Amino acid sequence: MKVTAAVAEKITVILAGRGIIPEEDAGLYRYGIENGMAVAGNLLASLLFGLVTGRLGNILVFLFFYGSLRSFSGGMHCKSRTGCFTASILVLFIPAYLCDWAAGLPLSAVITGGLAAMVVILALSPVESANKPLDDEDFAYYRRISRCIAGWQACTLVTLYCLDRLDYFYAGYSSLILVAVFLIAGKIPAKYYT
Repeated sequence: MKVTAAVAEKITVILAGRGIIPEEDAGLYRYGIENGMAVAGNLLASLLFGLVTGRLGNILVFLFFYGSLRSFSGGMHCKSRTGCFTASILVLFIPAYLCDWAAGLPLSAVITGGLAAMVVILALSPVESANKPLDDEDFAYYRRISRCIAGWQACTLVTLYCLDRLDYFYAGYSSLILVAVFLIAGKIPAKYYT
């Protein structure tokens, strides 16, 4: 995504030239602007995907569940922004259509999958990445927060199921499953990621 880097560089030069940001911090600001643009692009693409598929509610529920838990749990990350963007869009098919795919599954299988995902999240979270190593204090903080979020999400999923909002239930449920998968994959050496 060379265009994003070029735009971030131009914005940073303008901000530094006008004295809005200090010259010595320009690299940090460029990095932040570039990441902010990437996140905004991913969010916009996700919303468009939800609109095009007619599953915007599912996508919003998934993004809320996934974003809040993944931020603190860590796990596998792609090496490139292009790989991350592509993987993010492909992953959206799961929350968009899992309710349709899982309609015939027995409740016991759904509960077993959810419990397995929770065990993985509680046992492994957080998994640090090469880009974000954690010291002991950070590790304890992220572990505590990710466990609280996972517990809150489990309670919310039970409520959604009891309210017969299966579309939203499966959107949130797919988030727990994917976070667990990415935690396990995060334990695999990073050289295998795209």
